[in-house]
Amino acid sequence: KDLKTPLSEMPNPGVFTDDLRKELIKNNCDIVVHSWKDLPLDLGKSTIIAGTLNREDQRDIIFVNKKNLEKIKASKSINILSSSPRRIYNLKSFIPKYFPFQLENINFENIRGNIPTRFRKFLEKDLDSIVIAKAAIDRLIANPFPEFTNLSNQIKNYINKCIWMITPLSLNPTSPGQGSLGIEINKENTKLSNAISNISESKDMNFVNMERKILKNYGGGCHQKIGVSFFETNNGIIHSEKGETEEGKKFYEWKIHQHRKINAKKIDPKYIFPFNIKDYSFFDRIEIKENINKISKINDHCIWISRKSSLPKGINIPKNNIIWTSGLKTWKALADRGLWVNGCADGLGEDLDPNISSLISLPWIKLTHDKAPNSKIKKILKTYKLLEKTNSFDFKEKKYFFWMSSSAFNLAVKNNPIILDAYHACGPGNTYKEIKKVIKDPTKLYVYLSYEDWKKEITNE
Repeated sequence: KDLKTPLSEMPNPGVFTDDLRKELIKNNCDIVVHSWKDLPLDLGKSTIIAGTLNREDQRDIIFVNKKNLEKIKASKSINILSSSPRRIYNLKSFIPKYFPFQLENINFENIRGNIPTRFRKFLEKDLDSIVIAKAAIDRLIANPFPEFTNLSNQIKNYINKCIWMITPLSLNPTSPGQGSLGIEINKENTKLSNAISNISESKDMNFVNMERKILKNYGGGCHQKIGVSFFETNNGIIHSEKGETEEGKKFYEWKIHQHRKINAKKIDPKYIFPFNIKDYSFFDRIEIKENINKISKINDHCIWISRKSSLPKGINIPKNNIIWTSGLKTWKALADRGLWVNGCADGLGEDLDPNISSLISLPWIKLTHDKAPNSKIKKILKTYKLLEKTNSFDFKEKKYFFWMSSSAFNLAVKNNPIILDAYHACGPGNTYKEIKKVIKDPTKLYVYLSYEDWKKEITNE
C-alpha cells in the first residue's frame, strides 16, 4: 500500500486499522489490538473497543545523531524526521528555547515505516534527528519474548549513536491515546467483551476517551495540529492541551483537572503574599565550594537539578551523565549555559517518575541545598546553603500565601505563627508534602501548578 504519502495527507483516517477491522467484521479473527492513536474517531457500527491495556509513557522523545552535532551547531540548522503536524507545531516553539545551542532553521521531513525502519533510515543516511513516541521505544526494548531479543539489542545500538531528549507534556501534549493499546472486537461478541473488561485498565481507557472527545470537538483527524494528554499524579489528574485549529486559532491549557480551588472571590491585593514575585525573598544562597568541586567528578549518573542555583555557572558536568531538572525554568537556564538537558519533572515533583530505565540504567544523585527536605533520591550533593535574610515581612493583614519552597514557609511560620490560620498554596511535590505536615486542614492548603495560576485565580485577573 501507500508508504510514501505523509499520514496527515491521507484521505482515510483509519489507514492503519481498516483492513484489520474488515477481518473482524467477517469473523476471520476475534481480536485486533491497535495503537489507540491510530484509531479513527468513528469506528463504525460493527465493532467496539472492549478494553485497553496498561498505558505506557505518553511522551515523545527526540533523538539527535551524535555524528551530526557539530554540523548542526555550526550551521545553526537541523533537519528533523517527523510528518506529524502536532509535533511540528509544538516542537518549532520548544526546540529554540530548550536546545543548548542556537538554531535559526528547524526543518521537518516526512518519514514512514515501523520504528526499526525509521531508525535505520535515520542513522544509515546520516540524518540529523528523529522524533518517536517513547512508548514504542520502551515496548521494543523491554519486550520479554526471546524472539525479540535481537530487535531490542538493535534498538539499543541505535540509541547509543544518539543523544536524546524527552519532551515535557506541558509543552508537547501528545496525540490522543498515545502510549495506549485498544482491544477491538466484533460488537456482537458479548462473551469476549465481558472477558476483556476483566483485564482492561479502566482509568487509562477513561483518559483516552477524554482525549479523543476533545480532539473530536476540534474536528478530529491526524492532519490537526492538536495535542491532548490526561495523566494522573499524587495531586490529581493533569490536563495538557495545545494546538492550533484549522481556522488559525491557537489554544493552550496546562491545569489540574477538576481542581480543588480556593473558595474566594476577587481578593484585595493587600491580603495577598506575594502579590509581586519580586517581594518573595527569604534567603541568600551561599555556595558550598568543596561540594561544588565534586560536580565535575560525577560520572555515569542521572543528575537531578532542583533549581539553577544548585549548579553554579561555569561548572562542567561530564557528558556521560544524564541531566534531569525539576521544571522548565531550570531546564531553560541550563540550556542557556550550553547544557543538554534530557528531560524534566514538569514542575510536578519527584513523584513523577522520569521513566527512563529502558534508555539508561544509572544511579541518581540530586543537587540541592542544605535545608532541602528528604527526597526519594537518596544520594544528595548539597551545593549551597540558605542564609536567612535580615529583612522582615509584615504579614498582619495577609490571608492568602503562595510558597515556592518549604524552607521559606517554615521560616515565615517561625517568625509569624499567626499565618497558620491563613489560606496557603504551593506547587506539587516535596514543598506540598512538607507544608502538609504542618497544615493538616485541607481547606487551608491548596496545590497549584504555578504561582501565576494561583494569583490569576484569587485576583480574577
